[in-house]
Amino acid sequence: MLRTIVKSAAGLIVALVVIVGVNLYGDLLIRVGARDAVGPVGLAEKDTGPVKVASLGELLAAATPEDGKKVAKKCLSCHVFDPGAPHKIGPNLTETVGAQKGKKSGFVYSAAFAKLSGTWTYQDLDTFLTKPSAFAPGTKMTFAGLPKAKDRAAVIAYLASLTKSPPPFPAP
Repeated sequence: MLRTIVKSAAGLIVALVVIVGVNLYGDLLIRVGARDAVGPVGLAEKDTGPVKVASLGELLAAATPEDGKKVAKKCLSCHVFDPGAPHKIGPNLTETVGAQKGKKSGFVYSAAFAKLSGTWTYQDLDTFLTKPSAFAPGTKMTFAGLPKAKDRAAVIAYLASLTKSPPPFPAP
């Protein structure tokens, strides 16, 4: 019995030494958290200055409704995108761009959405799709959001294609 305990303890110590050793060796190879280091030390790319972030207008100009339809598949468990189709857990999203926030005929919104005012602008949709719970605090909607600006722009382009008279995209 004592022999089994000693062997188990020795095995545990060896495993810990291996784990710590691999961790230390890995830290020597890759600088974790360094902004310009993406590989082994010495092979990091030079800093080329500030990264240009595309404007919403530029992203929308490059977006396609087809790409947006693919990204919007994440929404299909709660929403529909077909004109005249009945609402699901969430409202039918046709005719969303430029529509009044929190008001779709035949759909009862949560209090968080019902108190929103104004119309759905492209900027509002982008902000909403980034993190719905931040845009409408207290919403029952559990969707975490779309972190990639390109994906949000694609979904917005898709929603605009489902609107009879959408406003023009903002200038790039």
